Amino acid sequence: MKRAVLAPLGYSPPVITEFIQYLEEAENKHITDLNLLLTTEPPVQQGAELIKITLKNKYPHIHIHTTTLPFNDIQSQKDSLEFMKICAKTLKELREIHKTNEIYLCVAGGRKDMCIILTLLGQLFQINGVYHIIMTDIKTFNIHLERMRKHIEELAKTQNKQEYYQKHKKEFDELMFPHPSTYTVIQIPTLPYPQNTLNQIKKLLTKIKTPKNKTSLPIETLTKLQTSGKIRITKNYIYTTQLGQDLGKILQHI
Repeated sequence: MKRAVLAPLGYSPPVITEFIQYLEEAENKHITDLNLLLTTEPPVQQGAELIKITLKNKYPHIHIHTTTLPFNDIQSQKDSLEFMKICAKTLKELREIHKTNEIYLCVAGGRKDMCIILTLLGQLFQINGVYHIIMTDIKTFNIHLERMRKHIEELAKTQNKQEYYQKHKKEFDELMFPHPSTYTVIQIPTLPYPQNTLNQIKKLLTKIKTPKNKTSLPIETLTKLQTSGKIRITKNYIYTTQLGQDLGKILQHI
């Protein structure tokens, strides 16, 4: 059984290890792979190194994979679509290439827009769950995290990360694996998208012009696509907008 976690990482690396701890110990799910989506920002890259070394020591059976995004933040429609494409490609590879049986999304880290996009994609890919983490005492948690920033930075810089980790193991583990009573994991309700409808939408959006009598999509769905700016409906034809074409390219990964 292969179980994978996909998660964007921001400035708070503990949310990732807390989620892994929750799945492993509270849900009794043996996680085989962790896939992190990273920006190039130093605190994010340093946090990824901390996640790697702490998970290696506590859950050595988990394989960690990282994807570095081509931007530090989503600042345009182009960035948003590129992020969607990267996430869709990653999810497709998990399903088809790596034959992953279960996929869980953790949207507690990373930028808000990235987490929203990932949640929406989760519905299309019919993953096994989208989760968020809430700290009971967020102020105390943030103070602890900031106090550890120097150690996190030093860990990322040092050649012998295992030695540095062992030297500060107590402090690192208290940060990355706090007692479960200090945080709450909530599953975000999502509804799976009907595969047949999704296939019809993909077919429509990959064409610039489609005769109205050549699609089996109900008028309600077509109206919603038009209202959201994906298509334009005339008397005899359906025209796909640029936004619709861009989305169609992304949906090809599903």
